[in-house]
Amino acid sequence: MARQARLCLPGQAHLVLQRASADVFREAADYEDYLQRLSHTAQRAGVQVHGYALLPRAVWLVVTPADCAGLSSLMQTLARCASRRRGEGAGLWQGRYRSALLQQGSWLLPALCAVDLAAQAEGLCADAATWRWSSLGHHTGRQPSGWLREVPPYWELGNTPYAREAAYAALLLTDVAQQHGEALERALRAAAALGDSDYVAWAEQQLGRKLRTRSRGRPRASVLAA
Repeated sequence: MARQARLCLPGQAHLVLQRASADVFREAADYEDYLQRLSHTAQRAGVQVHGYALLPRAVWLVVTPADCAGLSSLMQTLARCASRRRGEGAGLWQGRYRSALLQQGSWLLPALCAVDLAAQAEGLCADAATWRWSSLGHHTGRQPSGWLREVPPYWELGNTPYAREAAYAALLLTDVAQQHGEALERALRAAAALGDSDYVAWAEQQLGRKLRTRSRGRPRASVLAA
């Protein structure tokens, strides 16, 4: 049976996860090289990057692709370059990347928060603000990145950069990421869409495939572990 095509809907926000079977990032230079390639390759591929988290064995992204070929090219290029840097083949990565669609109004900010807090959630640091390799510093104003693109829900947090940064920092202190974490996990596992019923139905019509998460059943291994 042919594999189902990767989930992609041009112009919509996506949560993307690519996991590895061994450490991809072992030193600061590895993270810096990946981020430089991410910023340059995304621009060429027509993919807007809204958020990211690089963990030793996982890459988290929140992106909006202009077309599906661009997203696929971006992820393949990044994986190939990282493998070459490590002197590994395709076996460095645990199969294909996973993706889920995010409705802008209800799911984009929770997904950004979950990504920015990923290092803390995985026990890599006590405070996500100390993890250098995520977009948290950009969203809170401590480490601006000119190549990241803010999304409308972020702009709506305040009328000035300082107000938006402060509001986002306050949002990170709530349990928004924990509240939505299980749903994000299920959506990634199922290649599903997250949003209200109208959004999911619209996305299904656009892609001609089911995009709803399955009902809860027996617990499965978490895809959030890095």
